[in-house]
Amino acid sequence: MDRQKLSEKFNVTEEQLDAWAKEYEEGTWKGRLGEVTMGRPRIYDEDLETISFRLPVSRINAIEAVTTRKGKSRSEFLREAVDMALIASAKEA
Repeated sequence: MDRQKLSEKFNVTEEQLDAWAKEYEEGTWKGRLGEVTMGRPRIYDEDLETISFRLPVSRINAIEAVTTRKGKSRSEFLREAVDMALIASAKEA
């Protein structure tokens, strides 16, 4: 992630980033990095289970094109698609 994206994401200025970097390098930084956790962060507060199913290659290619364009993983895209289908189904009931 470049400095501009960091600035936008965390609402900090270039000057703040430079000052914090200088403090960190000098050993005078009073901030904290947060808890370090081994492995991937959990995306849900419950256990996950893997499912698999088959799709035509053309659909997989279309999914890959969308995920590449949006900067998402295939799993993230499919979880969102399932969530949207479940919400639409609940509204129909």
